[in-house]
Amino acid sequence: MTSINMRKDPNFIRGGLPCEGEFEIPIIHREDLPQGPIDLVACSRTRKDDSEDNRRKGVHFFVDDYRFDVFRRRPDASIDKFRQYAFVLSPDFSRYNEMPTWKVIEAIGMNRWQGAYWQRQGLKVIPSVGWATPYSYRFCFCGIERNAPVAVTTNGNRKSKRGYLHGYDAMLDALDPSAVICLGKPFSEMRGNIIHVKYDIYRR
Repeated sequence: MTSINMRKDPNFIRGGLPCEGEFEIPIIHREDLPQGPIDLVACSRTRKDDSEDNRRKGVHFFVDDYRFDVFRRRPDASIDKFRQYAFVLSPDFSRYNEMPTWKVIEAIGMNRWQGAYWQRQGLKVIPSVGWATPYSYRFCFCGIERNAPVAVTTNGNRKSKRGYLHGYDAMLDALDPSAVICLGKPFSEMRGNIIHVKYDIYRR
């Protein structure tokens, strides 16, 4: 593909969606959670014509990046399959403290862009939220409307509890979410309207 064509390719430029902040992070608009119990199924365990029980669940991406990295190249992948589920979370691209800042910004931007794009295609999207160092608080809560439900995971954060809770409290201050879907056992110090969803090996 020539550079001229690439500049005309919306999936390469990733523009055309409302953004906010100095880093122009795309906005995932507020959605209401479905009525009734909330449960999640891992994106890696979704399938075409899934069971009636699974179709009542939301799809989560709190798994290894390679399981959903296809969205970097093909943002339309799996849209038709995901339509059968109650909602989807925005994909949780990894952010680590040792990453350079541009990589963390990229992970947050891709999370929001994909979620906003799915909303435009008619999917119900709940933003997943994550952070890295305190510096990342400048941008890692952008693109999410205040008082919207959000999703987090405590999986893999047991050894960094203090830093996790610092970021979690910063998220509450920035977003004041109406509900927090938490995949994995919440820390006792976590505040807010927490909806606990059990994490086990069958969700990967």
